[in-house]
Amino acid sequence: MIRKMLVLAAAVAMPATAMAAVTAGTAATTAGAAAKVYTSTSCALSGSVTFAAPGLSHDGSLGKKATTISTSALTPGAILSGTGGCGSTTVKSKVTSAATNCLTAPAPLPPVCASATAKLHYAYDTASSLASSGVAGIVASLSKGIKLSDNGNKVTGTVTLAGTTAVVGGACGAGNIGFNIAGNTNVTGLTYNVLLCITGDAGPGTSGAFGTDYLAAAGGNTTITIASGVYGGNSALTFVKV
Repeated sequence: MIRKMLVLAAAVAMPATAMAAVTAGTAATTAGAAAKVYTSTSCALSGSVTFAAPGLSHDGSLGKKATTISTSALTPGAILSGTGGCGSTTVKSKVTSAATNCLTAPAPLPPVCASATAKLHYAYDTASSLASSGVAGIVASLSKGIKLSDNGNKVTGTVTLAGTTAVVGGACGAGNIGFNIAGNTNVTGLTYNVLLCITGDAGPGTSGAFGTDYLAAAGGNTTITIASGVYGGNSALTFVKV
């Protein structure tokens, strides 16, 4: 108690000039804090996507659940243009997709539905489902945004249906397939664009070229099962500061 009274007395006795110096020092420290700088920049992306086991195939697979999960990992790399960079932290995401209830869904049904039972009647991972429901799954799964980095600053990009599209050829190059996600961020005047080109693949019957294998499976080849894909080629993360 005595110690507290002495401290209080010392504070009261402190000259006004000393108090002013302390206040000024605090203000200077606050004012001197470095402001965050956001830049226009574009960086290469690498990574992979793992489809719900066993993987994409023409007939699809049967399961007990109404949804399935694919996982994606993106790692920014070399700066392609601009300054600042996109960091090097891997961005991991889970994409949930709706399965088809073979017992209640209208025709046409996935081929695997012919083997449906009371216990196993949810069809998923047909090759065609990537094109038909891939965008919807990405938007729903990333409704809270995608965590990115611009010039060392944490940024959250908004993901919307209007800003998400499937890419066949185009920006990904002939024979490649992927997705493009673009929109605003939580930083005023800063927009982003993520181009994901799936160039490679792995799994039973695959050749290593995702586009070739995917089109073959979608077209009727039942010997191919794409367990995973590799992001490469023109895959890039781009920020534009206006």
